[in-house]
Amino acid sequence: MKSAANLILFKIVYALSLAGVSIGFPWLGAVGLLGFFIWHYKTSTHATADFILVVIAVILGAAVDTINIHAGVLSYEEHWPSESFAPLWIMVLWANFALIMNGALRWLQKRYVLAAVIGAIIGPLGYTLGVKLGTATYASSKFEFVFVTGITWMIALPLLLFIAEFLRKYQIKHAASEIKPLG
Repeated sequence: MKSAANLILFKIVYALSLAGVSIGFPWLGAVGLLGFFIWHYKTSTHATADFILVVIAVILGAAVDTINIHAGVLSYEEHWPSESFAPLWIMVLWANFALIMNGALRWLQKRYVLAAVIGAIIGPLGYTLGVKLGTATYASSKFEFVFVTGITWMIALPLLLFIAEFLRKYQIKHAASEIKPLG
């Protein structure tokens, strides 16, 4: 049940982010993400691990999408804080994605080849949806765009799943070792 709610909240934040940029309210996704954070904090037994993963995912996303801007693969319509840096609303999407690694996508942990294949497909599809909604444009040929984002997500999804599992197990192990018997 928690896994389904996790996926639904992810989709809501994703929709709010893209719709918000499309209609001139790029902060809308951040508001939704705040709600997702609160729910996650109250319901997850490994929220600390997941919030560390969010920071890692945002750093990874900032690097990936900034490189894509400079490589001429993508151009974003709403580019706050700077045209030469991945926009804040993209960081919201990366944070949002991180919150499903130990939730709705936990079944994919340790299935790295499958995760790579799925990443190679959903990465370009996710960005293409953004292009169709007017939040970004292909700055290069469509083939180059699909190739670069496919390779990026072929690596990013299994990497985030691996880190998520590691952090979750680390938190569980260390939480268990802190419990001392009475007496």
